[in-house]
Amino acid sequence: MSLFTTDSNNVFGTGVQEAGSYNVKIVKAEAGKAKNSGRETLTLDYQVLDGKYQGGEIRYQTMTWIDDDSEKLKQSIRRFNTLVVALSVGDGVTIESIPQLAKSVLNKKLTVDADWGDPNNKGNVYLEVRGYHLLDPEGSKPNGIKRSDSQSNKQHNGGFNNASTGTPTTPTADPFASSGSGDTVDISDSDIPF
Repeated sequence: MSLFTTDSNNVFGTGVQEAGSYNVKIVKAEAGKAKNSGRETLTLDYQVLDGKYQGGEIRYQTMTWIDDDSEKLKQSIRRFNTLVVALSVGDGVTIESIPQLAKSVLNKKLTVDADWGDPNNKGNVYLEVRGYHLLDPEGSKPNGIKRSDSQSNKQHNGGFNNASTGTPTTPTADPFASSGSGDTVDISDSDIPF
């Protein structure tokens, strides 16, 4: 009995490698609290619906409700309202709470503008959602701007750093090349199961 049969439709989400405008579905929506401030948050994960990054995810996009003063409250209302309107919710609908909103937006579709964010405290750069729009009938539109090599997350080394300097270690030689000891590994095509 075989272990499994390969299936290109049964894979974890592919990564989105370019900034751009993407038609997405909200696949995860969680209400929570910010660790430092205790403010209410809405964290969303999006899955791309079409185009060359179909199935790819833009994850961990957190919106924070800030109501410290009237100006910050107005900004929070506008930010959350922009999301809700992009989901085709009509005027006059009252949003009672962040948990209610989280339940309501799950599995809804819209278009998001995604751009590369600033490096985090580990130097990693991720896509960030910067805008919300009604679903685009013309489909997703990557803009060709990829994360630069200097910004690549865990590049070349699986995320391990040089212990002495704290800088990423980049292999200088092909790890699969012959070691020069005369030991070779020969694998014929008939030894490979695919």
